[in-house]
Amino acid sequence: MTSGRINNTGPMNTGPMNTGRRLRAPQEDRGVLVDPPWSTWAQLTETSAADRSHDDCDLGGIRLAALAREARREFIEAATDYTRAYRDVAVPAGGGPLAGGLEAGGNGERLPRVVAAGHQPELYHPGVWAKNFALSRFAAQVGAVPINLVVDGDVLETASIRVPTGSPADSLVDHGPRIENVAFDAAAESMPHEERRVLDHDIWRTFGERAAETLRPLVRDPLVERFWPTVVECSRRTGRIGSAIAQARHWWEGEWGANTLELPQSLLCESRSFLRFTAYLIVEAERFAEIHNRSLLEFRRRAGIRSANHPVPALSATGDEWELPLWLWTADDPRRRHVFVRRSGGELELTDRGRVSIRLPVDSPEGAVERLALSAARGVRLRSRALLTTMYVRLVLSDFFVHGIGGAKYDELTDTLSERFFRVRSPAYGVVTATRKLPISSRVSDSRADPSAVEHRLWEMTHHPERFVEPATIADGEEARQAREMIEKKARLIAAEPSAEEARARCRAIRGLNQGLQRWLAEPRRAVARALEAAHRAEQVAGVVGSREYAFCLFPEKDLRDFLVEIPRAQR
Repeated sequence: MTSGRINNTGPMNTGPMNTGRRLRAPQEDRGVLVDPPWSTWAQLTETSAADRSHDDCDLGGIRLAALAREARREFIEAATDYTRAYRDVAVPAGGGPLAGGLEAGGNGERLPRVVAAGHQPELYHPGVWAKNFALSRFAAQVGAVPINLVVDGDVLETASIRVPTGSPADSLVDHGPRIENVAFDAAAESMPHEERRVLDHDIWRTFGERAAETLRPLVRDPLVERFWPTVVECSRRTGRIGSAIAQARHWWEGEWGANTLELPQSLLCESRSFLRFTAYLIVEAERFAEIHNRSLLEFRRRAGIRSANHPVPALSATGDEWELPLWLWTADDPRRRHVFVRRSGGELELTDRGRVSIRLPVDSPEGAVERLALSAARGVRLRSRALLTTMYVRLVLSDFFVHGIGGAKYDELTDTLSERFFRVRSPAYGVVTATRKLPISSRVSDSRADPSAVEHRLWEMTHHPERFVEPATIADGEEARQAREMIEKKARLIAAEPSAEEARARCRAIRGLNQGLQRWLAEPRRAVARALEAAHRAEQVAGVVGSREYAFCLFPEKDLRDFLVEIPRAQR
């Protein structure tokens, strides 16, 4: 591959990925990680489909395989309708080496295979965007329908991005390379992407120009100048920040040759199939919470994780009330709340422990689905958390999933949980990420000093000044004699073996000699301090210049397009 290094590692993950393997993003510019190797993906997809054909898990009156057929049809139709509302796209009709997906019924009809991915609707870095191009290419290779899930149930924390600016020189003055936060909308309380509307249309409309102007001293012709007008146009239709960014990004993917469908998580979570799946989890909440928490504890022990929130928090289980892996909020109060279920008479009560209460029948799955659908129509948003989102997409909707490193880290837990709760294997997944650094024409030296090494030199000057004071180079004879005597006296004190009573006095004497020797180190210390300042500045500049986390829209268009399009092509 001419545009970067391909790193194919890891075993085939046909079952739960309890391998403990460590995934690490490439550090070098244009580096690419594909794990397991691309050459194994088709076989993994075929194996996953074969495993699903034998699934006989009963989800409250419907078999998992039957739910998957119903859900997949809904998934493809909803994604097709949603995508065609803002761009032209061709939906694969099947065929290819893996032709023949799930049986759609007794008439021999088969639904096409589905490969999926997903991410929040954000201005993420190019390594995240690489997944979408890999998804498109792989689906075309095997004749599957590629669908990317827009995870708009996650929260928009800040309406700005980090943009490098300043002089490209390796300078100690304020105009050297630095980071500025450039806003694309006014600040507001955090809320899910699906609820976050544009608040300040002037800030929104001018973001592309301001981001490009901020970046211009370091990078010419960034994509954001042409990309942002597309975002603004999409926002006139959607009114929401996340959907506008996602639709514009997806439109540009199409311009660059990627052919995928997209569907927001918000629409998926209101589909009848997902509500049926959710109704089963509600009925089985106690068993699910027990298996979830036990699997989570084992995962943390294996991974050496001490945090109570990673990779996910445990589900609360107190008395006759159990927490579910869902979020809940309402249209008039878009703050995400935890969801709990408890028995109340002959019904189940779904609640946020606040204003919302949804009563569901215990013995009627269809009745539960109807009531969940009715609550959604009344403005109650019930959305899956991250672990449940990928569990549902992988277990029910797709034959193969393309993760980034972040998602892959917690899906070992997802696989264990699926196998223990549903007693089936989750379909396989692959991991794709890449590192692309902004082409900044910086004059920063790669041979900069290590700040820690310079700091250690200052420490040595303080505690071992005799190693740096050379009496022979001191011009004043009396000064040279005093320096020599102090060095010799310290050597004698160090060599002595004082009693316990004498040790404290010896320590004070050595400390006094160290301080006395400093008078001949004033200039060397100033020189080292200057070197330390320069080392810290060079480290700061290198962090600005060498980060892989900048938004994709800050890169030059041709540079970015060539890099992303080449990644999946190089896998053949």
